[in-house]
Amino acid sequence: MNKDLRKVVIILAHPKMKDSRANRMLIDTVKDIDGVSVFNLYEEELPFNVDEWTRTISDASAVVYQFPFYWLSAPSLLKKWQDEVFTYLSQTPAVAGKPLLVVTTTGSNAEAYRSGGKNCFTVDELLRPYQSSAIHSGMVWQTPIVVYGTGTGDIAKNAAEASNLYRQKIESLLNSGHTGDSW
Repeated sequence: MNKDLRKVVIILAHPKMKDSRANRMLIDTVKDIDGVSVFNLYEEELPFNVDEWTRTISDASAVVYQFPFYWLSAPSLLKKWQDEVFTYLSQTPAVAGKPLLVVTTTGSNAEAYRSGGKNCFTVDELLRPYQSSAIHSGMVWQTPIVVYGTGTGDIAKNAAEASNLYRQKIESLLNSGHTGDSW
């Protein structure tokens, strides 16, 4: 694929986006980059149009899931999208070989996401179903970007650092495709 034609599709799943500081900061950092298309699932028509999504994802060179961590997972509408759309896409060439990046925010600080911590597991461990889906469908799993502590006083600093990393990652995906990350 010609790098001038590269596109990154961001699938945003946040039921209260207008109230979110961290997710808004993250998406505001990348939404205006040439080649980036943002689809807020909470603004999409239901039921999901599988044919339309197939065209959108087929035309993309990378896919991003951006969501807040709710009860140690994504909001339910992303799961619905995966069940209705991604299940079909995973059986087609539409996603094969494309990077999948997860960008997520947590209310708790990083110390809560470890063995012995409040949540018992690392975010990487809790994201294994997404990694497994990527591998199963032939996608290239990317190292997730996690903003910890959005429910603490560190939100501005943590979100700003992650926003810079997010922008760099998106630009890298647009300019060179794979970044060397994989499963």
